[in-house]
Amino acid sequence: MRLRHFILATFFVLIGCSPGWCDIGLLLDAKPNGPMQLGNEITGEGHSGVYLSNVCIVTPVELRPCEPGELGSVIQNYVDYKEDQPFEWNAVPLADYLYGVDDLHQRPLFGSPELRQALQQRYREKYLKTICTTQTCINDPAANWRDSVAAAFVREIYVFEVKTTAEQDAQFIREFNARANVNHYSGVKRNCADFAKLVVNTYFPHSTHRDVINDFGMTGPKAIARSFSHYAEHHPEMDLRVVRIEQVPGTFKRSSDCREGTEQTVRSAKWLIPMAIVGYHAIPVLAASYLLTGRFSPNHELREHPSENAALLNQEIHEARQDGGRSEVQPLKRALRVERDQQIGGDQQWQRYQERFEEVLRGAIADGIVSNRGQLRNLFREMQAHGKVYVDDQQQAWLQLEHNGELRRVGLSTGNVLSPESDRRMAFQLLLARTYYLLGVHSNHRELYPEFERDWELLQQAEQDLSGRSERVIASRRP
Repeated sequence: MRLRHFILATFFVLIGCSPGWCDIGLLLDAKPNGPMQLGNEITGEGHSGVYLSNVCIVTPVELRPCEPGELGSVIQNYVDYKEDQPFEWNAVPLADYLYGVDDLHQRPLFGSPELRQALQQRYREKYLKTICTTQTCINDPAANWRDSVAAAFVREIYVFEVKTTAEQDAQFIREFNARANVNHYSGVKRNCADFAKLVVNTYFPHSTHRDVINDFGMTGPKAIARSFSHYAEHHPEMDLRVVRIEQVPGTFKRSSDCREGTEQTVRSAKWLIPMAIVGYHAIPVLAASYLLTGRFSPNHELREHPSENAALLNQEIHEARQDGGRSEVQPLKRALRVERDQQIGGDQQWQRYQERFEEVLRGAIADGIVSNRGQLRNLFREMQAHGKVYVDDQQQAWLQLEHNGELRRVGLSTGNVLSPESDRRMAFQLLLARTYYLLGVHSNHRELYPEFERDWELLQQAEQDLSGRSERVIASRRP
């Protein structure tokens, strides 16, 4: 199906396949900065998975076509799920994979290890009862089924998405349900990127391939993303779209950009210093290999292909050039620039929001809502340190703490942060902290512009609810 925005939920939700075709998306996941395998820590390879908009699950190891309104699933391979059988792959519903929830209206606004663990527990009880019954599977924090839940808490994620057909999905489901799901993971020959390559090439043969030189003989996530992106660009009828899913603000360290082998060697002191000592003559060779054949920027691809409309405009530009209609190309290019600004935001657009935020923040400091700008940097961490995060029966995330002898709680999800049960003052404080974070990240890691506009609406509503100001005054702050 086509990639669409979902009102007040997340930057993409898939409503169901359009007649005759659906979507496949190759995931390029950044490297978390926390406890993980040594090899990945050194190489910076990140992780690969595949999103299928019309493939849903009976269980995480059995596939079926999606029903109308279902969002599809992410299928991926890990070292060891530690489930009752050594499965090669698990498939996870999209919302669970990204945020650990079934309903994207309940997407968490903040993330922490404590909240992620609660969401993992909910996921295990719902989906893994029949295949995760041992104490090792249930309790081992290194069990890789946990990495399939709320991945956006610890990673920034790019999705390189193209259209497929319902017939391709049906064929894929038949093949993978019949295929032996037995793990033979090898970091060199059968890793997560090899598995993602297998899935994508099932739909589009020879569309993804490894980079033997730049990944030192292995298959790397960034290499297959680069090859797939280039393949789709040479087939404009595939309607390539790229989505960036920003890492959820919170107490997890920020993830690092995914890199190929030569890129990590050239750019990281962990490799460059030892290489300079024992094999300095190899550095120019590795640098040349990376610069000539290995350079690839997911952010650049996002700017080139940020939406369905951009994909259509790119195709029209390609067709106009093929037909010799040069006079038609320039208007199409202008329309494409406008579309990119609408999806990503130009510098002036972001600057206007920064100025409006400064105005809101000054008012909040004057009203005693927060003491100063610095308080926002660690506000969620401080609140959680003195309270408790939990997930209720409706899978809504909450933070509860005691203040002056009174028990207070605030919603941590898009669907409950401004609910009647959520403390208005704490909600405004947390939304100030979230907006401060979102405006402060590098432009290469920002939310998509329509998503930030929805975050801004939450902040405005929280300010209005707390201050009682009129709609007219609040609306005057909109850029």
